[in-house]
Amino acid sequence: MIKIDYSNQKDTRSGFGAGMVELGKTNPDVVALCADLIGSLKLDKFIENHPERFFQCGIAEANMIGIAAGLTIGGKIPFASTFANFATGRV
Repeated sequence: MIKIDYSNQKDTRSGFGAGMVELGKTNPDVVALCADLIGSLKLDKFIENHPERFFQCGIAEANMIGIAAGLTIGGKIPFASTFANFATGRV
């Protein structure tokens, strides 16, 4: 039987949060938008490092997507984050 070592594995949301921190460090145009899920999406560190580039949109996914679209006009690179079923059901 093959033994698999899972000790170095991360859950997807932790990887997303860490990736956002790295993107924020390397590109000043990266912004994060969230639909009231900061803890669930692990955006805490991004907010600590770049509070001016974080937008809390509340439970309003359709508005969040509209805001993200508008930010692109100004040259920003938005990452709008929520759970998939909310994004598809409310947008």
